[in-house]
Amino acid sequence: MVLVEGMSPAQLHSLARRGAVGLLVPGSGSLTDRRSALASLVRGADVNPYIRGRIAGRPVLSVVHRDAPPLRPYTIVVALPPGGRLRSNDRRFPIAVLGGGFHGILTSPTTRIPGLVSIVDVAPTALGRARGALSSLRSTTPIADLHRLDGRIHANNRLKLPTLIIVACALLLLAAVRPRVGVPAVLAALATSLVAGAANVTSEPLLVAMVVVGTLGGGLALARACRSEGRLLVAILAVMAAYLVLLVLHPDWVAITPLGPTQNSRFWGIGNQLETLLLAPVLVGAAIAGRRWGVPGFAAFAVLSLVLVTDNRLGSDGGGAMVFGVALAFVGARVLRIGARGFAVLLACFGALALGIVLLDLGSPGPDHLRSAFAHGVPGLLAVAANRVPLAYAPALRQWVILVPVALSFAAAFALALRLSRRRGADLVLGAGLAILASLLVNDSAPYELTAGVAVLAALARFGLPAQPPAGAGLRTRRGV
Repeated sequence: MVLVEGMSPAQLHSLARRGAVGLLVPGSGSLTDRRSALASLVRGADVNPYIRGRIAGRPVLSVVHRDAPPLRPYTIVVALPPGGRLRSNDRRFPIAVLGGGFHGILTSPTTRIPGLVSIVDVAPTALGRARGALSSLRSTTPIADLHRLDGRIHANNRLKLPTLIIVACALLLLAAVRPRVGVPAVLAALATSLVAGAANVTSEPLLVAMVVVGTLGGGLALARACRSEGRLLVAILAVMAAYLVLLVLHPDWVAITPLGPTQNSRFWGIGNQLETLLLAPVLVGAAIAGRRWGVPGFAAFAVLSLVLVTDNRLGSDGGGAMVFGVALAFVGARVLRIGARGFAVLLACFGALALGIVLLDLGSPGPDHLRSAFAHGVPGLLAVAANRVPLAYAPALRQWVILVPVALSFAAAFALALRLSRRRGADLVLGAGLAILASLLVNDSAPYELTAGVAVLAALARFGLPAQPPAGAGLRTRRGV
């Protein structure tokens, strides 16, 4: 393992001819520094600078410092952030693996994005371990591939909050003039994000234009095609199925988009932005399924929704499972008319289902976003809860300039949505509000969750499912009663 300071493009080109190259993410979270990056590198485990105290674990390998990269086989060459204070973890550094059958661009089991390498996967590679090690993908233009990847990540990361603001403003406009278009517009925004990821768009103006046109134009077109609740349910299931399939076959199409997770922590799967926006179609879909087919219909839709956010092959989002579980339990209790006890029973059932999926996934080899939380039993879970303060709450408070206006906007949107919604629509608004409150407790991106929450509330504000006719109503109407 060789650490080279300030590796030049010419040196990386030379390394690419002798092995596989990639972009190394030096840490997990929004901030990093040289100390935590080096500690993560030699331990093969994430060392987060937000969590103070003695660094846990012993180094499993040593690093040699050189001014120029060696070109001999069976060498891993990396660059790391410079020393000094904590800095934004928004820069990726070159890494190369020489010999050992590595050619082209590196692939990392933690990121599941060709060319992007998590620092925790370097040590298993150096030690020759099968689990968690890097591999490579053949490419005739590896440096050009990495350059395009870096541009895509940079553009999409810069637009994450602006994109949510655009979607929220578009939904607020539609709530005022075309309220029935709200939920179809959310589906259109989710589909547009997939199109942008599949097209590998790197232009920020083009990405913004796609989001605006896709949300407004796509929402109007989808609303025209989904005039009945049955068609709307089909559209909701189609979008959810598209995400499910692509998270397995092409996770980078979901990840490197303005609505995808940041490329310095979760890397892939359903992140907090998507999780929150999905609340609108998930709640509406669950309500329709429950009204049309009763308990079996609601249960089937709820299981699909929880699998989408919980299964490790799809991203293993523990916070998303809690958020969806709370929302679905509330709306299910209201739609099925089973009261507070029914809510508690549904919440327990959904919690058991999510836990069962997590435990089943932990038995399979490979990286798992929840493995560290469940690896040490109850003490490990308590440590995760305690770390919410430095990892989630403290960073949110440091962003108070953004957080305060966004929180006030969310509170105003919730009050207005509750006032404007009809009786059945109010259940959806209350369910969304309760879910976003749960998200603020368990997740770590409060500005994103609140901004996306405004969009969800705007979509649900004046969305009302038609009242379900009582049995025999159609017969009485035909008789003129």
